Amino acid sequence: MNSFFPVVPSGSGTPEHRRDGEITGRDAPATHRPGELSLGGEGTREENWRTIGARTVRRLTELSGTPIDWFANLDTSSGDGRSYAVTLGESGLSFAEPRVNAEHRPVYAISSFQFAPGSLRHVPVNHRPAPRAAGPSAPGAPPPDLGLSRRAREVLGNLPAQAQELLQAPFLQGQKILRNQWYYEGWEQHLPCFVFVLAGAKDVTAATGSMVVPAGHSAATAHWTLTCYRASVARRIGR
Repeated sequence: MNSFFPVVPSGSGTPEHRRDGEITGRDAPATHRPGELSLGGEGTREENWRTIGARTVRRLTELSGTPIDWFANLDTSSGDGRSYAVTLGESGLSFAEPRVNAEHRPVYAISSFQFAPGSLRHVPVNHRPAPRAAGPSAPGAPPPDLGLSRRAREVLGNLPAQAQELLQAPFLQGQKILRNQWYYEGWEQHLPCFVFVLAGAKDVTAATGSMVVPAGHSAATAHWTLTCYRASVARRIGR
């Protein structure tokens, strides 16, 4: 792997080379083992988004800025069938979660990781492996323990190695991951929507895009079209 990698500032078509936060052969994380990308659930992200109140949507838009990607999904812990929402934009990564206030009224708790101006960067990851015969993979170095849940590691493990490395890079030296959420929808052979985010006190990383399993391929050689993002956190709003 190169000692530095091209990162494109959001909103710019000109690549630049950055050495801050670089991934080197010495500290590049090993990849995680993939788990099943199970499908199901209640409604699409569009359907669930429509259940979020207009006031909450406006606040998410204010905090996240020009949208990059988003999702909304049923919050099974809400007890009343409401959805949560996550928005990634050029100004921040924001969350809206259903709660009940002291007057027992349904409300949304909103939190956000606000990005330092000019810090958002992105790099495309286009993974096009050839089909291969089924067989056991050679054992590699163990992946880093970043405190992610087993399910999070399984979802992350489906991504191309480059995407996994870009997502994890800021957290290899001990920065704690404070928020980790993901969303995907589609069919077994095609996920037109995939989002995975990691957020810490200093950095946010995200991967957004799609996956397709071409004819003659398997999940192990799926084709991914992703954009990986990284931004510095200037301040946090909410928890």
